[in-house]
Amino acid sequence: MQRPILVGEYDFTFDAKNRIAVPARLRSAFADGVYVTKVHPHCLAGYAPEEFKEYLERQMEGISPRSSKGRDLMRFTAGNAVYQELDGQGRITVPAKHLEFAGINREVSIIGVQDHLEIWDRAAWADHQSRLEEEADATADEHATS
Repeated sequence: MQRPILVGEYDFTFDAKNRIAVPARLRSAFADGVYVTKVHPHCLAGYAPEEFKEYLERQMEGISPRSSKGRDLMRFTAGNAVYQELDGQGRITVPAKHLEFAGINREVSIIGVQDHLEIWDRAAWADHQSRLEEEADATADEHATS
């Protein structure tokens, strides 16, 4: 089966039990569950099991797992990952410590990013999106000349 490409921006609200729905258009990618991990001070990432395995492998490319940097990278990424199965309503529960790390409140934006999704505090995503839009022309120009 071909893996779906995850795209789009979706706004949701966490409930009182820190549950959030995975967008209906993205759910098929997470039929086998989702690994949620800390990746950035302002967002969390969610990977299907196979993609999470590949993500961990890509992270370690060129880094010895015996080096302190390699061990710390693995500790941060894998040690902070939680596995969740979608409930009957397509929701996952995100631990409070993950939400606190990323500064996520109740109002969130879920972003499809090709092979994974990102969970952002809605206000932080709006700020980040504004910066991306401002830098879009410069980034396009930079890549056009490379």
